[in-house]
Amino acid sequence: MSIDPQWARSMADERGSVESALVLLPLMILVLSILQIAMGVLHRDLGDASAQSSVIKSTLYSPLGRSPLTLMSTQGLTQLSAVPLSGGGNIYIGKRVERSPSLTPLLPEGDNFFSTGIAMGEHS
Repeated sequence: MSIDPQWARSMADERGSVESALVLLPLMILVLSILQIAMGVLHRDLGDASAQSSVIKSTLYSPLGRSPLTLMSTQGLTQLSAVPLSGGGNIYIGKRVERSPSLTPLLPEGDNFFSTGIAMGEHS
């Protein structure tokens, strides 16, 4: 079985491999950066929805006579506050520090941000 000499010459000629490698690296960084931005936006939306849900559940389902702040602290909310209203009741605010993972070497630490939830409690 013999090898076709023209086929062997075309396989030995690799005149485009360096150029394609030079294009591939920036293209890979671009794709990963776009995925990082999309994942960051999604993670921020999910973090905000989770914090809002925790504050609302704590405000609605806290037992009478107990502050919703104690229930919020068990759900991972860290910066808690209750602002009294003039007509009675409180506005409850809870914040949580969220961290989204990193996909690119351009953002090695990931993205840290605050998620905030706000709810109004009618009983004090």
